[in-house]
Amino acid sequence: MLVVLVIAGLAVIACVVMVSLGHGGEMAEFPPDVPPLELPVAGQMTPADLIALRLPIGLVGYSTQAVDETLHRVSVALGERDTRIAVLEQRVAELSYARLQAREEVKQTETQQFTTEKTEDSDGLAGDRADAEEAW
Repeated sequence: MLVVLVIAGLAVIACVVMVSLGHGGEMAEFPPDVPPLELPVAGQMTPADLIALRLPIGLVGYSTQAVDETLHRVSVALGERDTRIAVLEQRVAELSYARLQAREEVKQTETQQFTTEKTEDSDGLAGDRADAEEAW
């Protein structure tokens, strides 16, 4: 009887070793128990999509896989939005700077024209005064 128990124990240990080494076949993959999330792709996600989202509830709370997927999509959407905002702010800054430069150039041109006209007017008055003094 003792011999039978030893042989049975060795057989169980041998089976466990064989299965742990991968010789026992693979386990079948089962489809997830949760339905797929009805969220648009990250770039097209809106706040209304998140408000309407109902995460599937599992035995002990929300399904971890569904929550992880939702958080990943939302983080990608926020990252894309932040990148787009940064690019647009850069463009606005560049356009504002270019506009200020153009205004400064116009002011400098107007100042130069005004100074030139004033100088010509004062030269013309001095010449008229000299002619008037000669006439006396």
